[in-house]
Amino acid sequence: MAVKKRATRKRTTTTRKRTRSKPQREPARKPFLRTVFVVLLLGVGALIAAYYFGSFGLRTQMERVAIRSINVARAPEWMPRPIVSLLNLGYDAIPGSQGLAVEGGELGHDESPLIAGVPTSKSAVRVLHNKSYINLFNEKQRQARCIAFTLSDSDRLDATVADGFFEDPRIKQLQARDMRLGQWMPGAIAPPAALAGEFGTLGANEAHLVTNLAPMSEKFRDGLWQRLMQEITISYPKRFGEIWIYLGPVIRKESAKLESGILIPDAFYAIVFDLTDAGGLRAIAFLVPQDAKDTLLQNYISSIDEIEKVTGLKFLPEVDYHAGQVLGTSVSPQLW
Repeated sequence: MAVKKRATRKRTTTTRKRTRSKPQREPARKPFLRTVFVVLLLGVGALIAAYYFGSFGLRTQMERVAIRSINVARAPEWMPRPIVSLLNLGYDAIPGSQGLAVEGGELGHDESPLIAGVPTSKSAVRVLHNKSYINLFNEKQRQARCIAFTLSDSDRLDATVADGFFEDPRIKQLQARDMRLGQWMPGAIAPPAALAGEFGTLGANEAHLVTNLAPMSEKFRDGLWQRLMQEITISYPKRFGEIWIYLGPVIRKESAKLESGILIPDAFYAIVFDLTDAGGLRAIAFLVPQDAKDTLLQNYISSIDEIEKVTGLKFLPEVDYHAGQVLGTSVSPQLW
């Protein structure tokens, strides 16, 4: 009897083991996922059909919604650059994303970094011609008023960017140390990396001329200004091909001075010009204070008119008056 009991227990144990080894039934996920996929596919198809077969007003409204949605998605600083690049592709594919453009005429065919003539200035400036950029320099203030250069979507050149700065023999009364005091240090207006990538060693060396410098705080130089330069000198050429860039400081009579007598810019501006495939001229302008605390670039989008008021410069002298007025007063509603 004892043997029989042990055998019975053994069989019972075996049965239990077999019961445990049976795979547990999982919820049927495949049909659910398939349903979600089909619904999404139908939704996308419905949107595409509504866009292509709907009225002009409906298409315009859909474009606006898509532009706003993409801008919200790509705005955060923590958004990875590869994802931002994909969002930019979608943004650029939307017809309404080009924004306001005026008749460009024959602009951009003379290979000059000045898109429509030399900007005029209320104060005397000296035009310093470099191979990689043009510098409208105020000798009295010992600072650049506007630095203009072009960038393209061609392959970047491999050039070493120097650590120090070079004296400019044309402006002998200026040295880099004249811009140092406390938190202030010499910062490059036109970014050396961009000029080096476009023009090679020559561009890198010219970017380190003291005439391309202005007093900047380290926080501003390595923060907001650097982010803006990366956006317009790296992202924009890849997306739009050739672009024209104007950069410079905003200096007022009441601006603080360094011990050297050099005025500390209250802000810096950047204007990017682009010729569309249809021959239209468009622009986006930024006005960024040195003490800016907000890190969102789109919050510093300005108008060309506003920059002209605070700098005393007049851009685009060769553009038709009416077109210049329209482009000058326009403020881009979002980043390109």
